[in-house]
Amino acid sequence: MNRLYRSTTDRVFGGVCGGLATYLGTSSLFVRIVFMLIAMANGVGLALYLLLWLLVPSDTSPTAQQDQVWRDNVAEIKASARSLGQSAQSTVAGVTEKAGAGILTNQRLLVIGAGLVVIGLLALLDSLGLLWWFSPGKLLPLLLIGVGVVVLLNNLRDKH
Repeated sequence: MNRLYRSTTDRVFGGVCGGLATYLGTSSLFVRIVFMLIAMANGVGLALYLLLWLLVPSDTSPTAQQDQVWRDNVAEIKASARSLGQSAQSTVAGVTEKAGAGILTNQRLLVIGAGLVVIGLLALLDSLGLLWWFSPGKLLPLLLIGVGVVVLLNNLRDKH
């Protein structure tokens, strides 16, 4: 019986879906759609993808020991995350250059980024059931309060 490997030729991020499709003898598009549906339904698809990316060896290193596979895969995940971050940073830098001076400063981008991280974490914790006391209907008021506080503090700081 064939073994499960991550694909280096049919990949979008880590090659998990391509390798799983080859293992199952199905289309990689079908596997990607299933992962996306599971990720959107309850968030498990993303966790499962990352876990498989960490544990399953690449098809270029089928004979490696498991600890070596983990080290190689962690290094690959780090490199992919770094590349994705640099791509996002260059995209944002291009937007700020096109938007004109002073519209999106580094400080404002930092606040926007931190806000997105907080909202994402809250959504993740809510989808995992860890924020049973927190409902999505409370998110908008909290977001508005947070933005208001930031605007007021920036206004007060500029005046002094």
